[in-house]
Amino acid sequence: MSIINQPFQGQLGDILKTELLNDYKSFTIFSAFAKNSGVLRLKESLETFKKYGGHIKAFIGIDLDGTSYEALLNLFTLCDELYVIHSESFSTTYHSKIYLLENPSKAWCAIGSNNLTGGGLWTNFESCFIQTFTLPNEINKLENIYNVIEKYIDQDYSCSTKITSIDDINTLLDANYITKEVTQKIDNISKRVSQKQRQKKNPLFGSEKISIPTIISIDKPHKPFSKPSYPNVDLVVNPTPSTPAFTNEQFWFEMRKSTGRSRNILDLSKLGQIEAGSVAGTPYECSDPSRMYGGIKFFDIDPEDTSREKNITINYLGKDFYPSTIKFAPNNGSWRIQLKGSPNDDSDELSKYGNRGDFVYKILVFEKIDTNYYVLSLLDDSELERIKSLSRVWARNGSGSSSKAYGML
Repeated sequence: MSIINQPFQGQLGDILKTELLNDYKSFTIFSAFAKNSGVLRLKESLETFKKYGGHIKAFIGIDLDGTSYEALLNLFTLCDELYVIHSESFSTTYHSKIYLLENPSKAWCAIGSNNLTGGGLWTNFESCFIQTFTLPNEINKLENIYNVIEKYIDQDYSCSTKITSIDDINTLLDANYITKEVTQKIDNISKRVSQKQRQKKNPLFGSEKISIPTIISIDKPHKPFSKPSYPNVDLVVNPTPSTPAFTNEQFWFEMRKSTGRSRNILDLSKLGQIEAGSVAGTPYECSDPSRMYGGIKFFDIDPEDTSREKNITINYLGKDFYPSTIKFAPNNGSWRIQLKGSPNDDSDELSKYGNRGDFVYKILVFEKIDTNYYVLSLLDDSELERIKSLSRVWARNGSGSSSKAYGML
């Protein structure tokens, strides 16, 4: 039995990744909220678990705008069974957080406050109770969990629905039960800005700095995973690194008309002219305080290394597309990214979305999960002034007022 107070005694995300390597056959998730920041950081572990015969079932809430459209799309591809839980009563919120791993002889269970988000599994102050059970001798201790599973999978229970296709998730989006992650992001920033403006200028509290892991360390996620050899352990608690990572970076780029016949090429800058905000203390700080490193730096490329090419994976609408290529175009003297690449299934390549006009006159928002792995979301260009006002810093690719804008959320 263990009680883990995150982040001081470990991070549940890391503990889960370790437990998923053990010889369990089923993984059941109950979570009020789900975001890509949590789902994608567990993705490789979940894929490996399934590859070796594991069954994944998830019961996810959609209250309080805590679950994103993209997270459900990714969970649908990762889970064998995915259910959404919601009550139409305003006084009732689905708020469970349980992670249960089982095989015929053993069960491991974490119950606490940790949602399936980057914050819930790594960076928030959270607490959970972890216990292992010998099966079948102690199966009665899990009876209440089994009972609620039976409740939620019952087709006659009106507060639960099984997701059987992406169309089901689109129906939730169209009916405004869920929203896209980038919309949630800017809405949350807006709320925090408003809250800060109400508070006194002198802060009454300090800031806890916590690292969050990156997830994919290979260039080609299409290669099959090989299961590492780890000893069976009940619990591994890794102390938080003393130097937190600069993580969860999100950059946005004004696309406008786009270049290239496929309308899928985004221009990236070496340097930009700062219009508002500051990059002090970030990797984008340069010697001239009026300027900042451009979008190419966000993708971890030295702006002066014009011989460099880099292929990245882009997660868009719940699918991984590889490769999108970043390279320098000597003809016009600029860096650019080609939004292309194949998914893991037989559906359209990413460039096809450009062909049909998804990217033009949009704001492209990238979240860095890993130096080789990024999540892409789109905003209509009518949101440009709002996203500028909520950015930590924003700049223009050139010195003129008509130059394209980009910024850091």
